[in-house]
Amino acid sequence: MSAAVWLSLGSNLGDRQEYLLGALQRLSAHPAIELTAVSSLYVTEPWGVSGQEDYFNIVAGLNTGLSPTELLAYTQNIENAAGRQRTIRWGPRQLDIDIILFGDKRINSDQLQIPHPRFKERMFVLQPLYEAAGDILLPDGEHLSTVIKKCAPGQRVELKYLPEEWLGEIVNDHS
Repeated sequence: MSAAVWLSLGSNLGDRQEYLLGALQRLSAHPAIELTAVSSLYVTEPWGVSGQEDYFNIVAGLNTGLSPTELLAYTQNIENAAGRQRTIRWGPRQLDIDIILFGDKRINSDQLQIPHPRFKERMFVLQPLYEAAGDILLPDGEHLSTVIKKCAPGQRVELKYLPEEWLGEIVNDHS
C-alpha cells in the first residue's frame, strides 16, 4: 500500500542548493518512492541556534510503499552521505530531512514522531508545504491554512527560486 508523505528538507552549510538537489535525486532514485511534488526554494533564518548561515528550505511530496521507519532510515542515510554530523541540536548542517506527514499516521516513539512534533511552529515548513500540498486536512482534523494563521509572526521565509528555476530535470520528470 502506498502512502502520501511530506518531507521538509533544509541545508545551511556548503553548496546548500546542491545538497537539496542531491537529496531529491536520491529520493526519486529509490524504487519504492515516487516524487510527486517539490516546492519552491526558500531562504530562511536559522531555528533554535543563532549565529548560523541562513537555510535553504523546501518541501517534497512523495508516495511510497516504505514503512515510516524504513523511510526514516533511508532519509538518514541520505543525510549521512551528505556529511551530516549530529553534534549540536538545531545546529548547522549540510542536510536535514524531516518526515512531516506520513498519510494520516500518528507515531510517537523514541525513534520517530509523526506528524513532526514542531512543524506547526515553523513557517519554513508551513509555507512551502502549503505551496506544494495546498490547504490539506492534517491528521488532527485542522486545515493547513488555519495552522499558518496561528503560527508565530516574524519568521523570515523568502522565496529564492520557483521550482522550474532550480530543479531542472527533477521537476520535469516528477511534477
